Amino acid sequence: MLRRLTLGLAAISVAVAVAACNSSTSTNLNIGPNFATSTLYAANTSLNAVAIFSSTTGSLTAPSYQIGGASTTLNAPQYLDFDSAGNLWVANYNASTGSSSILQFQPQATGNVLPYATFLGSSLAVPEPRGLSIERAQNLMAITTLNPASIAPSQLLVFSIVGGSPALQDAIGGAATLLNIPTGAAFVSGNAVIVANSGDATVATYTLPSPSPTPVPTATPVPTATPSPTPSPSGSPTASPSPTPAPVATPLDLAPSSAIVGSLTDLGSPRGVAVASNGTIYVADPSAVGIGPAVLIFAANATGNVAPTAIIAGSSTGLVAPSDVKIDASGNIYVADSGANKVFVFAPGSTGNVAPKASLSVGGTVVGIALSP
Repeated sequence: MLRRLTLGLAAISVAVAVAACNSSTSTNLNIGPNFATSTLYAANTSLNAVAIFSSTTGSLTAPSYQIGGASTTLNAPQYLDFDSAGNLWVANYNASTGSSSILQFQPQATGNVLPYATFLGSSLAVPEPRGLSIERAQNLMAITTLNPASIAPSQLLVFSIVGGSPALQDAIGGAATLLNIPTGAAFVSGNAVIVANSGDATVATYTLPSPSPTPVPTATPVPTATPSPTPSPSGSPTASPSPTPAPVATPLDLAPSSAIVGSLTDLGSPRGVAVASNGTIYVADPSAVGIGPAVLIFAANATGNVAPTAIIAGSSTGLVAPSDVKIDASGNIYVADSGANKVFVFAPGSTGNVAPKASLSVGGTVVGIALSP
């Protein structure tokens, strides 16, 4: 039976947040303009940055802004999302060094800015974080991870982030789960998460066994003075305290409540997944069977060996290796492509070999994307 536990704060670097809020100079404090709802953020893994596009209506050769530089401590960012207060959470995993962390940045942050808080992967029992999704109404964060030392190497972890500090609520992993190299994740509701598994070509939904916590507004960070537009870093960010041993939880071998799997699905190596407001499921797959790079679209509540209702694929799309997908309130389809180093924007209802209405150059290898609340 899954053990639920709350993580202590000893291994959490809140010193970074204090330094960011209490600095007597403008160094490393750079708050951007009031970005509109659905501003696009993209994790630039190769350049250790987060690209920000304040407009996505036309093609752009470079981001409008970015979060990047030594002070950010971004280290191969993977996937990212926003909480209910507008704070940005970023999962970092550097396969070359084994370093992993979850970073939290203040709303509107840009430039070489200190994280508001740093959570070490070792202290959260997240050795290789990949996908990250936040359910804002319930203050829940889902992270997919590989944990080779565990009895269940592929896991889905769900944390309560009430008050801004992650507390482990559910750990799911094992043969019955169908979790196999999980990557992208998305909340379907306050108690269900859908996960793209690139290892066994499945897109599975998990109904969480723990009850959702009572929503509590996340504390708003103390505002800081607006600095000069191009601050230069001075020195290194405040060091994180030594981590305490990671908590041990026995993963729950929970069968998915539904799973899209089988030859009719065309799933090859799904990476990113999104669920539209009407329940339609979008999957970014760099190697869809018999198709190649594609966005596979499934009907709401699709399960079993079912065919996509629509497919975006072909030379006109520009897709090379799609890694993530998001849908905005108007139905626009945003696709991160780690092969093209771009984010493509397709019009609502797009299908077939259709050209994107916008092409946004990230400047490095893009993995995950997020739309600001």
